[in-house]
Amino acid sequence: GFPDASLSNQAASMFALRDKLITDLDERGALKLLTELEIPVSVVLSQMEKFGVAIDKATLKQQSEDLQKEVQAQSQAAFKAAGHEFNVASPKQLQVVLFDELKLPKTKKIKTGFTTDAESLQWLFSETKHPVLEALLKIREASKLQSVVEGLLSEVQSDGRIHTHFQQTVAATGRLSSTGPNLQNIPIRTEEGRRIRQAFIAPPGTQILAADYSQIELRVLAHLSKDPVFCDAFSSDQDIHTRTAAEIFGLFPEMVSSEMRRQAKAINFGVIYGQGAFSLAKQLGI
Repeated sequence: GFPDASLSNQAASMFALRDKLITDLDERGALKLLTELEIPVSVVLSQMEKFGVAIDKATLKQQSEDLQKEVQAQSQAAFKAAGHEFNVASPKQLQVVLFDELKLPKTKKIKTGFTTDAESLQWLFSETKHPVLEALLKIREASKLQSVVEGLLSEVQSDGRIHTHFQQTVAATGRLSSTGPNLQNIPIRTEEGRRIRQAFIAPPGTQILAADYSQIELRVLAHLSKDPVFCDAFSSDQDIHTRTAAEIFGLFPEMVSSEMRRQAKAINFGVIYGQGAFSLAKQLGI
């Protein structure tokens, strides 16, 4: 028995809740999903978290220093382009430099004047190609990467490994997410981002292996929608984004450019994850 009645009541409540949840899951046809997939996966994830991933700290420290130097060099370039020194991290001082002194086109109006967020600076640069904007964008990029590097360094444990936490039930899409630190936000499209990934290493005598389902979500979409073009593309082993681009632009697949494929890819994933027309247009620049 339990030493006091309240503990006994708590246990009884928990068992009652367990029975209710099992009934609910069974009615939704999700009990098998829980017992055969989610629970076994949580065991594997806990082992992965405990094992962690080895990190080359020296590489990360060097990258942090290099990124700091880049920030300083680009700050000097910004000062030269503006004709004087200013605080590159101060929106107020940026507004004065960009809109009062350099008389650049106005961005979106906000409470404190005109916005100087990354998107606005990118737009301004595409409109004017002013060197001060080029320097400011490079500063933002280097600073962002440096904070990623510093975040990773701070999470390396005494065993020389990072032990991230995999969140199994957070992302609405059903994918895993990673926190403490987030290992899924390390950029891969830029050279600097790829350099950060080089710091994830395998111990001597072992290798890191990358394995990936080939467009698993789109295959599920083809199966559920029974869309003839999608199904045909997969069953005949075509590149799905190239085939989609061919359908959109009315071309033969061999006529599709890499830019067209990129746009089709954005549309395919936008459809799956419920992206709105406005957001898609913004992403594609159309």
